Parts: sequence; C-alpha cells; structure tokens
Amino acid sequence: MPNAALLSAVALLAFAPMAASAQGDGQSGGFQVFEPEYFERFAPQTASDMLEQVPGFSIRQTGGGRGLGQGGTNVLIDGERVTSKDTNALDILNRTPASAVVRIEITDAATLGVTGLTGQVANVVLDRSTVSGSFEYRAQFRNGARPNLTQGSVSVSGTKGNLAYTLGFENNARRGFEEGPELLLDPNGNLIEERFEHESVRAESPRLTAVIDFDLSEGTSLNVTGSAQSQSFESQERSERSTGEFRRALNGEDEWNADLSTELSRKTGPGTLKLIGYQRFEHSPFSNEALTVSPAGAVSVVSFDQTNDEGETIGRVEYSWAPAEDVSWEIAAETAYNFLDREAVFTVGQGPGAVATPFPDTKVEELRSQGSITRGFVLGEKLSVQASAAAEWSRLTVSGDASNREQDFFRPKGFVSFAYPVSESFDIRARIAREVGQLNFFDFVDSVNLTEDRANAGNAGLVPQQSWDGEIELQKEFGDDEKIIFRLSGSLIEDRVDRVLIETDDGNGNIVLQDAVGNIDEARFASAAVEGTLLTDRWGLTGGRFDFSGERRTSALDDPLTGESRNFSRLAEWNYDINFRQDIPNTPYAWGTGLSDRAEEVLIRFDEVTVFDRTDPWVRAFVEHKDVYGLNLRLWASNLVNTEFTVDRTRYAEFRDGPVQEIERRSRIDNRRFSVTLSGTF
Repeated sequence: MPNAALLSAVALLAFAPMAASAQGDGQSGGFQVFEPEYFERFAPQTASDMLEQVPGFSIRQTGGGRGLGQGGTNVLIDGERVTSKDTNALDILNRTPASAVVRIEITDAATLGVTGLTGQVANVVLDRSTVSGSFEYRAQFRNGARPNLTQGSVSVSGTKGNLAYTLGFENNARRGFEEGPELLLDPNGNLIEERFEHESVRAESPRLTAVIDFDLSEGTSLNVTGSAQSQSFESQERSERSTGEFRRALNGEDEWNADLSTELSRKTGPGTLKLIGYQRFEHSPFSNEALTVSPAGAVSVVSFDQTNDEGETIGRVEYSWAPAEDVSWEIAAETAYNFLDREAVFTVGQGPGAVATPFPDTKVEELRSQGSITRGFVLGEKLSVQASAAAEWSRLTVSGDASNREQDFFRPKGFVSFAYPVSESFDIRARIAREVGQLNFFDFVDSVNLTEDRANAGNAGLVPQQSWDGEIELQKEFGDDEKIIFRLSGSLIEDRVDRVLIETDDGNGNIVLQDAVGNIDEARFASAAVEGTLLTDRWGLTGGRFDFSGERRTSALDDPLTGESRNFSRLAEWNYDINFRQDIPNTPYAWGTGLSDRAEEVLIRFDEVTVFDRTDPWVRAFVEHKDVYGLNLRLWASNLVNTEFTVDRTRYAEFRDGPVQEIERRSRIDNRRFSVTLSGTF
C-alpha cells in the first residue's frame, strides 16, 4: 500500500529536529491561549477562519447525535456547549465576525466540567458588545456544468441592552457534473453493451439562522437558537447505449425544515441549573423516475414517489456544581421523542394508463429517557479524570399497513476519560466508553432506487447498536505552533448495523428473502491516526506551514451469508489529507496547495458487490490577496489532475455465493473546478 509509506514519512518528519517558535500566547500542561494578534497574518473574516488556523487542532464529533447529552462537537463558545443539534458551534462561528473573538483556548476535555467530550477542546471566547458583520460570496466554474453563482453567506452580530445576537443567511448551492463510459459485461468478461453516461446536479439550500442570548438578571440567562431552511435538489443521469437504447433517470426533492432550541440557565444554590428544550420538524417530498426508450422507439416509464415527515422533541435538565477547585459534579436527565412518517407509491407508466402501487404507510417512533451522573476530579497532582454513569430506557414503535412492533430497551452506558500532562510539551489522553447508537429510521421502510436499479427492503426488527469504545491519544508539542498527535482507537460492537437477509411476504402469501439493513451479533473496529502541524521556517521558507492528517482503519464481522470474516461495508481502510499554506512575509499575498486520497470502498449486498475507487489523489491549490480594497480575494482550483471515479459492480443471479449475472464497469470524470471567493467584514 503506497500510501502507508506516505503516512509513515509524515510521522517521521514530524519528529525531525524542530525549531521552537513562540507565536501562540502561552501554554501549560495542555492548555494554550491564542489571542487575535496570532491570526492577523491569515486575515480571517470569521471566528471559524481563526479556529481553522489553530495549529494541530481538528474538529471532532462524539456521541452519535443521540439526544443533547453526552457528546457533541469539541468546540465550546464562552465555555458552554451549544445545545442545538442543527445549529452547532461551527455554524455559529461561521457567522461570527473575527472582530468579535477575544481569544481561543485549547485544553483537554477531561479537565473541563463539560460532559462527554474527548481529546482536545477549543473554547472560543466572544465579545459581541459592538455591532459587526461578515460576508462571503463564492462562484464556481467547471466545464460541463452550469456556473454556480448563488453560493454565499452574510451575518451580523451585536448587542442591544441585555440582548446579544448573531443573525445569519446562507445558501449552500451546488452544481454537479460527471460523465464517462460504462461497459456491461457477461459473467466471463465478454462485452454485452457499451454506454456513455452523463450526470448533472443542481441544488439550492437557503437558510436563515438566529442565536440570541438574554441576560435576564444576575445569574440568570436565556439562550435561543433557531434556523429555517428550504432545500431543492434535482439530478439527471442520461445513458446512451450501443444497442440504440436510451435511458434517463431523474431525482428531485423539495424539502423544508426548521428547528428551535432554548436553554434557561440559573444560578441555584451552590451550582447552576439548566433547563433545555429542542424541537425540529422536516417535510421532504422526493421523486425518482426512470424513462427508457427502446431502439424501436417504445417508451417505458417507472417512478417512485415518497413524502417523509420527520421530527424530534427533546427536554433536558442539568444541575452542575463544583464543591472544590479540582472537583465538579453534574446530574442530568433527558427525555426525547423521534418519529418518521412515510407515504410512498410505485408507478408503472404515464398518464391515464399508469398503474400505481402504494407502498405500506409506515410510522417509526422512539420514546427515550435517560439519566446520568458525572464527576470530574484530579488524582495526584496532574491526572485529570472525568467519569460518568448513565442509563437509558427507550421504546421503539413501528406501525403501519404492513407491520406493527413495539419493544422496550434498557441500556446502561457511560464513560471514563483521563488527561495526563507528562510535561509542558507532552500530553497523554485516554477514554473508555459504553455507547448506544442512533438508528436511521429510513432503514425500517421499503424503498427503491431506480437510478441504480436497486431495491431496499425495510426491516421492522432493527435494534440500536451498542459498543465498548476505547481511545488513547499522545500529543507532542514543539513550541506553540507545532504539534503532532497520534491516536489509537477501537470498538467492540454488539448488534452491528449492517446488511442482512430478512424474510418478507411477496404480497401473495409467499415468503421470500430480501437484502435489508439489520443487526449482526458481533463486530470489531480499530483505527490508528496521526495529525499535526509543521512549520517550514527551518527549511528557509518563512511563513509556511503543513497541516496533515492520516488514518489506517480495520474492521471485522462474520458475513451472514458466507460465515467468513470480512470488513464493514463501504469502509475505506486508509485516508490522508495534506495541506500547505504560505503567508508571504511583508505582503498581503498567500498561496497554498493540498493533496488527499482514500482507499477503495466496497459495498457488500447479498446480490451484488460494488467497488468505488478513484485513479488519482485529489489535488487543489489557491492564491489569496488579503487586502483588495479591504476585502479578501481567493482564487481556487481543485481536481487539478482530473481524477477518474470508477465503479465496478458485480450483480449475481441470486446471492453472491452463487453464479454471476452481469458486471457493470464505470469510469467518470467531473473535470477541474475553478472558484472565486470574496469575503469581508463590516
């Protein structure tokens, strides 16, 4: 594996003799502070721009999105975790002007009184006492696709009396394109048909956001976070075939969603009481149509239409106190309700002669309650410990025309994390946790993908995945600006969510076996990762830095069909990302380049095996002028080597331990991309 050598070289390079620098504003035992002056050479426009330039820090997500409790993004704002699930800390920092940042603190999660975080944590301290704003406009161009001219964002922050606010608007527009040949082969590799395929994508996603903080009285505050979003998505795939046949597949979705989160915090007795509420709703009609024209001109049309309503309601109460300088406690309770209500229909033909077959209406619901108690303390002089004991009860209900199920679960969980500063420049962190996974409710319902000619059976018998997770992290710093982190992690998994065979009724009273998402009794996962930041001053290139990351992953489960041990479906065994940036001294110019790649991904179903890969790494470069009439101008180019994306799909007559039916071999390019970004503050 050539990329393993690349990752090893990066790791060895990190331990080459290093010239210490003192650009940061101080560190001690894993704690670092970065003042705004440190970031001036990068000309940041938002708080997020500043966080991206903190050396050796990377954003991590823990907890799996299950409720508002233990876990979340390893970024705090003013020492507090953002409780909203849709508008997280990074969203808020993306809309917060850089001028509002007082400082950024980097510390170990185990030293904080915030439950469930792990590894390094960034705390961004803000001052919104003056009105300020930021904006960004992005335009992207590439051959074969329409220009993307509607992408950008604008935000404003400030205070009025005892109210502080951040308001924002953004549109994450997308214009996609792929094209290339596909070969259809028989089981012996002989050519059946040649195809040339072209795919185009258009998406618009305007979103309004608001974060409002009320200082109600001494020791009492109210935070309100909300967003409203509309999303429209359209894709078209055209396939021209050597037999004279033509096929067109369309996908479309018009979605809207909204969320609201409130947090009331009040000093009560020796500690702080928090009452938290969260509500989200989403409505998303979706359509998928396939039209085929035969060589003789006969037209056939099939379509699949579904309407999905989803929602989540959470109520949470926390009480935390610190009886001593090195001791903290938190008691918390949470109740949550999630649902998916789906209606769908499969139609053959068009117009008055069309035959519509409704899919069973299905509603999936989960009612869940959990409680936890967490204690943080210090052993000896330097070992920081955070330990949490928790348990959850949940009731999963599936109701509808085809199946009904109600099942209760009781699951203990919790964690213990440690942080030990061996010296001012070397830290060790570790964590052991019992986790309960979050189910995807769409795995409970039947669906079809007409674009890929694939049916997905729903499985009403799914249960949440559980795991014992362990992690150890070693961090070595070389001055405030350089560090390298090694991380080993592993999981022992019960009820692994993967693909299984289930028995279903074909509608005529016959039992048939179908491929579906289900549970596998046991599985294992392990990962070794490295990340860090290196400066190039030692090589005579002033103002330059490398930021790098790489990971090697492995997994194992017993295949339900063959009984043999195999990897998880669609698990890339390795990946890396290397970025270089130089801010040219005494000029407003910067430039940089990047390189990333990953291993192939293998989708394993019971009737097919599909391998997704690409021929070359993803290469990108940029040049930047940080003062064009007070604005920041960046020119981007990506996919510089015009990487080909390949798909090899082997379909079987029945199951993949039997004879092959046909092979599809696809190769596509999406061309080089060029973009212009203009950003500024006001």
